[in-house]
Amino acid sequence: MKTKMFVIFAALAALTTLSGCAGIDAGGNMCGDPAALHGDYSGKDFSGSFAVIRAAGDIPGIPASKGKRARWSKIEKEQVLYLDADCQQQLFEQLPGWAQALAKESGWSALATAVGEGGFASAFPGAEVTRYFLGGLGYGASAGLNTARYRQDSSEKGALGYCVLLQIWETKNRYPGHLEGINVVPWYGDGHTSLPDATDATTAPQLPHTAKRTPLPPR
Repeated sequence: MKTKMFVIFAALAALTTLSGCAGIDAGGNMCGDPAALHGDYSGKDFSGSFAVIRAAGDIPGIPASKGKRARWSKIEKEQVLYLDADCQQQLFEQLPGWAQALAKESGWSALATAVGEGGFASAFPGAEVTRYFLGGLGYGASAGLNTARYRQDSSEKGALGYCVLLQIWETKNRYPGHLEGINVVPWYGDGHTSLPDATDATTAPQLPHTAKRTPLPPR
């Protein structure tokens, strides 16, 4: 048993990725220490769990909406990346301890390459939860594990997407004049979304803040 454990973790160490968020590049969405929390707004650790929707302008029959499309500048993009990163970190910290440890050690892709789902389960007797979790991340060929993968992926995306939705809602209501007219829609489908490029200057006017506190978006 000790020999098997040593071989497994030696393989993991050899395959450790250099990125700080191996879970994301392995198909997951959560990261324990996203780059945006350290001032890196390149988007390399973006979760891809939601789509950004800007309040529309020039709506037919509504003259007051002319030229009033929500601003999407570098500032708004950095703010959304930061809120996404904050959600990732908070959710990651509430994962089971073993899941955090494995993701931080080598990333899920390295784990799958080193031992595979079956090898991991045999090295850790009774690891049914672990086997399900690995299957949920896409490391298995059977129909059952594929179902688990979709369930796990949808769960992560749903939690992260809704978290960012709440964070933006809180920001707009607590700090008027920021992220006005910017909303997000959680993404549950295959793959990951990408943030749109900033199209407006940071000096462009924002939409006016609505004095009435908006209701919490339904899930």
